[in-house]
Amino acid sequence: MKKSIETGELDSLFHVSGGGQKGKLSNVETEIINEINQNKYHSQQEIADMVFEKFGLKVTQPTISRFLKNGIKRLKCASLPVKADVEEQNVFYETILHPLMKMAHMGTVALLFMDASHFVMGCDFMGYIYGTVRRLIKTYSGRQRYNVLGALNFATKKMTTVVNDTYITSTEICELLRKLAVEYAGIPICLVLDNARYQKCILVEALARELGIALTYIPPYSPNLNLIERLWKHVKSRLRTKYYHAFNEFKDTIDSIIIDSSTKDKHLIDRLIGEKVQLFDDVPPAQNEVDRVERFNQSLVYVYEYEYINATTELTNHCHVFSRLKHGLNRSIIALMS
Repeated sequence: MKKSIETGELDSLFHVSGGGQKGKLSNVETEIINEINQNKYHSQQEIADMVFEKFGLKVTQPTISRFLKNGIKRLKCASLPVKADVEEQNVFYETILHPLMKMAHMGTVALLFMDASHFVMGCDFMGYIYGTVRRLIKTYSGRQRYNVLGALNFATKKMTTVVNDTYITSTEICELLRKLAVEYAGIPICLVLDNARYQKCILVEALARELGIALTYIPPYSPNLNLIERLWKHVKSRLRTKYYHAFNEFKDTIDSIIIDSSTKDKHLIDRLIGEKVQLFDDVPPAQNEVDRVERFNQSLVYVYEYEYINATTELTNHCHVFSRLKHGLNRSIIALMS
């Protein structure tokens, strides 16, 4: 320090040297991240094995754990219906759904999303909770089902419902349409719904015309465009990790959660349901779909070739048999004539 002051080289006092040794994976970090994004790895050990196999670097699972903190998360895969038309979904959203949302916010139309959800008591409501040990939740031994057909108001988040513990049919759809016609009398009603048979039928469409309700069917295989699905997810999350002593208690809890969606829980539902929807044009697939489709098409070629060869072989065998029969018949005719 004294020498630096005497020579006037004060900058050297602020220079920090060292910094530690470069990480073992630093030179191939980009390649590893690309590999993880393009393929499916379920555990840190699988990633460690991949690093050794592809890059010749033997690393431990803790090393991989530290590496993954660099913006890589263990994310749950989402489903994408294989028959969904992404382009059709985008056109529907831009030209129909989004303009309706704007009108609903201005109050010029009552925009509602309709769908049915089926809640089975004691089924699929375990969920995750924090703790040091795994906890067991009592479950109901029966399989009673509570069906809720609902129409969600996009602007107010108010739900209008028809419920039963049997089945949802076109009869229940018509009952809900009549409820909506009374509740929103004097306001144009636009009802967004999917293409289920009991909803897209002559009975329902005729009643809707009679009541002045515009039915807007989303493109096939597009549950992401029916925003009431998000409310059902919210309801099911509130049902998890709880034990219900009786079916009536189970039903009352569901009804209470639905009512709260437009009152004390409205701030939560407003964050869940807005003008933004999930579109799949910018979502990377969980695997290389191009390679998968090419492998599938190639397998079809193999099948067709295999079937063609078998059919040709079988036809050839039949021809040989026919030829032998014809030859034998000719010999018999010659013998009779002689």
